Amino acid sequence: MKKYLLFFAVALAIPLFSFAAGPVTLTLWFPAGEITADTLPFRDGSNPFAQFEAQNNCKINLVAVDYDTMRQKILTSLAGGKAPDIAFVDDSWKGVYISDGSIVQIPAADAKAWLGAVSPEIVALSNAGGGKMFGYPSWGIDAYALTWNKDIFKEVGLDPNTAPKYWKDFRDASQKTAIANSDGTMKRVGYAVRHLGEPAGIVDKWDWLIEGAGGKLNTDPTALKGGSVLLDTPDMVAGFQMAHDMIWVDKSTSLNFPDPREAFLKGIAAFQISELVSIQVRQPTEAPGLNWGFAPAPAKAAGSNPSVHISAWDTVVFSQSPNKELGLKAIKWFNSVENDYAQAKKYSSTPRYLVNWAKAPFNTDAKAQQFKTLLPYGRPYPLTLQLSQIIDATGTAIQKILHTDTPVEQLLKEAQDKGNAAIQQ
Repeated sequence: MKKYLLFFAVALAIPLFSFAAGPVTLTLWFPAGEITADTLPFRDGSNPFAQFEAQNNCKINLVAVDYDTMRQKILTSLAGGKAPDIAFVDDSWKGVYISDGSIVQIPAADAKAWLGAVSPEIVALSNAGGGKMFGYPSWGIDAYALTWNKDIFKEVGLDPNTAPKYWKDFRDASQKTAIANSDGTMKRVGYAVRHLGEPAGIVDKWDWLIEGAGGKLNTDPTALKGGSVLLDTPDMVAGFQMAHDMIWVDKSTSLNFPDPREAFLKGIAAFQISELVSIQVRQPTEAPGLNWGFAPAPAKAAGSNPSVHISAWDTVVFSQSPNKELGLKAIKWFNSVENDYAQAKKYSSTPRYLVNWAKAPFNTDAKAQQFKTLLPYGRPYPLTLQLSQIIDATGTAIQKILHTDTPVEQLLKEAQDKGNAAIQQ
């Protein structure tokens, strides 16, 4: 009898040891399309997590999500308790996720090590106040720079190797490089102006003027609550009056031209201000013969500094993930100094770690070194919970400034009041 009981016990035990636990699957959402070069590792057929998967008996399922609906899909997934484990999120979305506890805080020791190893603009994008972090900004951050057509500048007698440095130079260059048809319509604009689309896209392209004029979307950049909006100042009024007058008085730009990047690449705009990476990625195929340069957007006047809007996609772990520890381990590995170097080099982008900036090719590449000159002027958006309302009010005001004769001061005051009302809710 004991023999049969022993056999039965062994028979029951066999299945327990015959099937090893399968790999844990993590889901990672990233923005689809060419919205950011940061997602190239997910779009070019390679698997940047292959080594991590092998070392940690896991599988990371990469899911492309349409950028235009991604923010809403994340909010919907959170409401339904079905958020992904990991996601790339626009840094302007982070404030809400931090406030409601939707994303996991990076362990203090990891945050301290990161903030001590990366360049200052990455610190600005990473630090949520007091050295706290809730995600890792990606390599290849966006910097909004002025790009100009050197051949057009040379054609009109401007120095082809020098961008407009101050507001006055900027306005003068736009007048000199613009060409009108015999009927008064524009054949070529000087400065290609962003004036249509979502308010956020408009503020992105005009943040250089807001910050350069001393304006603030929030006076406390790391406060989730509190602070104040500052838009109705004499320098802000002067700056946006200049923008209005370049259209209606100087007639050196037009509201009837394509998107500024498209106009620039087509050679029908002498210069524009937008995400530098967009021009870097598109120019080789869309305008292979374009002779161009880039520099910070113009400062107000001699003695003042320019402002360069910087933004990034952050890799974050959602609190709903049943595998938060593995998720944190995955994004730490993905953003290691070794991967930072390998990915930035592979995709001809820019690194984040100071030690990688000191290595080839970044320390010798002319474009990389020129890009580096933008970064001391880098300013990210504030973390404020009401950022979307503030941006909506500001972007709407800028559209009205460019399209109507409503007094600039009145429109900026209205936007400032709406922003501050949102903060006080």
